[in-house]
Amino acid sequence: MTVLSDESVEGRLIAHRQLLSLIVAGLGAPDEERIWAFLDERSVFQDAEEDPAALPTPAHGIQLALADELRLISEKARVLADRRDGAEDPPDATAAGAGRR
Repeated sequence: MTVLSDESVEGRLIAHRQLLSLIVAGLGAPDEERIWAFLDERSVFQDAEEDPAALPTPAHGIQLALADELRLISEKARVLADRRDGAEDPPDATAAGAGRR
């Protein structure tokens, strides 16, 4: 098994993020709305934990990373979709929502 460096893993992750963002931005209705709903729903970690002093587990770390990655894909895809639709880029093109919701 090949062991990848942190830089290699990060580069691969960025490539997947860019490709997925292009795919999502290229979808048309009704698929596009279903994907936006999926990304919106899962891009924020929802923890049912009632105790704010509870220590996070490795599973929490994975869930936080997953939600963060979906948020990044969503942001990039929304910017690309806005460009496709002829909308001007917002001053901060990575802002959450980037013109879509």
